[in-house]
Formats: sequence, C-alpha cells, structure tokens
Amino acid sequence: MEFFDWINVVQIFTEYFTVATVSSAAEYVQVVLRILYISVGVAGGLYLICLILGGLGMHTMAKKVGMKHSWLAFLPLANTWYAGKLAGETRLFGQKMKRAGLYATLAEIVYIGINVFALVVQFALYRPEYFVERFNEAGEFNGIYLEVARIPLSLRWLVVANSVLSWVNVIAYLALILFFCAVFFAFFRKYYARSPFLMTFLCAVLPLRGIVIFAVRNNTPVDYDAYMRRKMQQYAARQGNPYGGQGGYGEQGYDIYGNRTDGAGAPPKQDEPFSDFGDSSAPASGAGGQGNAEGGSGSGNADGNNPFPDF
Repeated sequence: MEFFDWINVVQIFTEYFTVATVSSAAEYVQVVLRILYISVGVAGGLYLICLILGGLGMHTMAKKVGMKHSWLAFLPLANTWYAGKLAGETRLFGQKMKRAGLYATLAEIVYIGINVFALVVQFALYRPEYFVERFNEAGEFNGIYLEVARIPLSLRWLVVANSVLSWVNVIAYLALILFFCAVFFAFFRKYYARSPFLMTFLCAVLPLRGIVIFAVRNNTPVDYDAYMRRKMQQYAARQGNPYGGQGGYGEQGYDIYGNRTDGAGAPPKQDEPFSDFGDSSAPASGAGGQGNAEGGSGSGNADGNNPFPDF
C-alpha cells in the first residue's frame, strides 16, 4: 500500500517543482511520462527503505515475545499479517476480530491490484497520437486534451476503465484504512500506549509504517487497560487524592460515581438532618427515652429493635 501512497506524494512534489513549457501533444506526453517514471522510481526506493525498517522493527518485537517466523516481517503483504499477529486481540466497533491482520492483508491485495491496473491504463493512454492541441478563437494555444475519437475502437474501454478505477480506488482505500486502523490501533496499544491514536494515523493514513514501527521496536509490550488505570491513579495522586477522587490538592471533590469526597477520597461527614431529636447512638433517657414495647411504662427498648431510635 505504501508504495502507491509514495507515488502520489512524489508526483505532487515533482509536478510542483517541474517547470516545462509545452506546445505540442508529443511534448506534453513526454513531460507527463517523465514525471510518472520519476515518481515510480523514487517511490520504489522509499518503499524499500520503509519495508526494511519495518521488518527490523517487527523482528525485534517478535524476539521479545518469542514469536516465530519473524522473517515474514520483511515481505510485502506478509508484514501486514504479521503486524496483526503481534497486535494480538483486535476490536472493530467494539467487536472482537480474530483475524484482523488477515482481513487487512486481503484488503491490501485488492487495493494493490486496483492501483496496478490503474497504472497500466494510464501508461496505455499517454500516447501522443491520442492527444490534440486546442486553440481559442484568437488562435492562441489553449491546452492539450485527450481526444477519444483518436483512440482505436478496441482500446476505448481504457477511457471508461480510467474513470471507473478512480472511484473504485477510493472505496478500496477507505476499506483498507478501516482494517489498518483496527490492526495498528491494537498494535500500538501494546507498543506505544502513550499515544496509539497518533501512531495509528501515521501508519494507516500516511506511508510511514516502517519508520514508526522501527522507532518503537525496543518498547516493552504492555496491557493497555492496566496502563490507563495506572495513569489515572498517578493523576489522582498528583491532585492530592490517592484513591481516585477528583478533588484538587486535598480539597473536597467527587469520586468516579459523582459523590462528594474529602481529600482522602472518602465521603465527608454529613450533618445529622434530625439532630434536634437526639443522637440515635446514645442511650435513651428522660421522657423521650421512656416507652414500653408491651404498651407499659417501662424503660427504653435496650435490645436495639426500636424502629424509631431517633425519637
């Protein structure tokens, strides 16, 4: 996948810095093909570098966890499947995926097939005899355009294929990004728990997978949920509440359930709403303490079964 992303990146820069004046279809096609050849060549070199770096990174990670067949990390397509194996449990929209790496690899195969076919179509269409120079009413040069009428009838399907492939490529790309996000988010939850979202973006959306994996190759795999719990406890401790309350610097705050807490994370003492009627913990005395469970005038109930001890 990264190879075609690099082609697009290099092509954008090449077109931006290329200054060429063309006055004929032959010159135009020559410039376009030169840009394509440069883009494909440079993209191939960049992809090879990223492939080697990513392979070295996953090889180191596999040795740490004792996973076999780490040589697969150096092979195109197989390295996507191997990244899924290193990632372990993967979720997509909250649902577990047992073979996320395999699904991502299959989506990558479809995406590569579409892009290879699109490149073949482009090279087949860029022929000088298929283009025509156009001039405005004043006779000034207006541009060079593809003229379908100049294409042989047996090859005119290339024009339709070129249009259809542009839309199919977008759909395949979105599906591939979806599976890549699932795989690499699980991957970096283990190997870069501090910021798995950023690393996933760099690997799934940008063609930097090999560089990023190589950069985190020495990280020890962690349990992401346990890591986040520990971070929350450390944050609570810095705020003066080692038990998880959200009060700041020893002041009263709220626990995770929204209940008021003191600086130690425990609920604060509340004022007795019926203090005027006496303390239920003290023995009953006086007129308020007199009563008889049998209806008589004996002393207060001493067995603690009085349903209204506050009175």
